[in-house]
Amino acid sequence: MKKNKIYLTVFLIFVVVSAACNLPGTTQTDDPNPPAATEEPGGQNPPVEIPQFTQTPSETPRPTLTFTPEVPTVSVSVETNCRTGPGTVYDILGVLFVGQTAEVVGRSAASDNWIIKLPSNPAITCWLWGQYATVTGDTTSLPVVAPPPTPTPAASFSATYLNTVTCGGLYGFRIKLVNTGSILWSSYKVDTYDATTGTSTTYTDDYFKDYTGCGPFANELHDLEPGEDGVGGNWVGGVLHYDPAGHNITITLTLCPNDGMTGACISKSISFVP
Repeated sequence: MKKNKIYLTVFLIFVVVSAACNLPGTTQTDDPNPPAATEEPGGQNPPVEIPQFTQTPSETPRPTLTFTPEVPTVSVSVETNCRTGPGTVYDILGVLFVGQTAEVVGRSAASDNWIIKLPSNPAITCWLWGQYATVTGDTTSLPVVAPPPTPTPAASFSATYLNTVTCGGLYGFRIKLVNTGSILWSSYKVDTYDATTGTSTTYTDDYFKDYTGCGPFANELHDLEPGEDGVGGNWVGGVLHYDPAGHNITITLTLCPNDGMTGACISKSISFVP
């Protein structure tokens, strides 16, 4: 009976030890002699495969689009002068011809004149009358430009001896007059002096009449406008009663802005031998 108890005790110890070896969380002892790594034939270790990394291309930045407003331009249906200001009293700086376009850089307050870059010289800006102009593009952002001061009117003219006319023993001189200034001439006086004979005559008129001899006058201008040319002379009232051919003649011409030889008049003298 005692012997059986010993066997039973030993058996129980064996069961407990076996169960303890299979409990979760027990650590298995590594083999002190792990098997050698398998080699490829020839005694070389197999190559270690290195992972390859492919670079993902970065997205190309898209260009930023900048909106450029349309530059307004102007063209004309009739050849138009471009001046230093809005009006004929201002000097001409150039011409915009039909078929040309010019950049518009400003406008008048009433939008009846445009300030443009002159196509023949873009460094020059000038005022273009809008009567015959057609503007293309947005003009709302154009600056409004005040007109420059009105220039002081220039009073000037040129005089040139043309020829001597005769009728019935009377002689007179035809003088070409050109208004080279910016004011109107309305009357004139001709003082004729013959230095050879010492003879003097004077003639005045409110009309610029062109006489060619005994017949009626060929042309008549009431006023001589800026840039206009006409003919004056001493044929009526200032004629000579002898042939002045070969004589030393001096004519002093006086032009006035109003009829009756009134206003700010100016005079010029010319000398010639007919």
